[in-house]
Amino acid sequence: MLFLPGPLKLPATVAIFDCGTNSVLLLVARLRPNGKVSALHQAKASPRLGEGLTGSGKLKPKAIVRTLREMKKLKDRAVCFKPGLFLGLGTNIFRRARDGRAAARRLEKELGFPFLVLSASEEARLEFMGATSGLKTNSKITVIDVGGGSSEVIWGKGKKIEKKISLEIGAVRLKEKFVGMKNYDETGLQKLHVEASRKISKLKYKNGYRMSVLTGGTATTLAAFSLGQKKYKSENVHGLKAKLKNWLEKLSCLSLSDRERALFFDPARADIIVPGGIILLEILKRLDVKKVIISDHGLRWGAAYSLLNR
Repeated sequence: MLFLPGPLKLPATVAIFDCGTNSVLLLVARLRPNGKVSALHQAKASPRLGEGLTGSGKLKPKAIVRTLREMKKLKDRAVCFKPGLFLGLGTNIFRRARDGRAAARRLEKELGFPFLVLSASEEARLEFMGATSGLKTNSKITVIDVGGGSSEVIWGKGKKIEKKISLEIGAVRLKEKFVGMKNYDETGLQKLHVEASRKISKLKYKNGYRMSVLTGGTATTLAAFSLGQKKYKSENVHGLKAKLKNWLEKLSCLSLSDRERALFFDPARADIIVPGGIILLEILKRLDVKKVIISDHGLRWGAAYSLLNR
């Protein structure tokens, strides 16, 4: 349960910021006494806070400035909805970077609202809660989120998490491992697959978990691309059955500039979408998942539902 300094009277409007290695996601939502959460506004930015972290272990000052600038823009949009609460949530990048806590304090001070660095267990709980919200199923579910700096795999049913694991590989980190690789031939793709497979080698198949819900920017971007969206529409992406291999093959054949045009709703992700997609494919292969659907309701939605249950 999220800790906040004061009470939250329902109904309430909240603005929740999910800040990760590559992206910042904003959800402005209305929380209702009957337990419903409805989105009033959603937006994203890709300041790539974790750029270059693998080498130095510290966040680049320019990356912090970029993130702060983009979050201020998102806050300006959110203000129009008059939220009673603004809340920032920091994920793996803030735990991993040596100066992550200091960066979080700076964001909190300059943005003027609480910015919480989530523990790994709390991040997993909110991710699972959000990813499975609005999906009508009572099955055992594996939630997979390939982020920029790490990949989260969470097994559970209903509201109960059975197991979680964080893998030290993400779309940005895999891309930076092969920094000169902007376009992909068969040899290059094979190198990405081999490295991704090596990094997830400790993953093991769990009996009874044949359904997977994919959340996070890699999955939702691939889904939006498959729909040919001119503008990202979360309501069309959420609940979509995934055909990742087909979607990824189409993108991997394109040059970087052509991928940017193909992803006109999020061109900043063009250089990491193939590495991220390959990580997803390798995880699904290892887990032997048979049914895959996309969820646009990630950590920020989980936080909204958590606030309802404080």
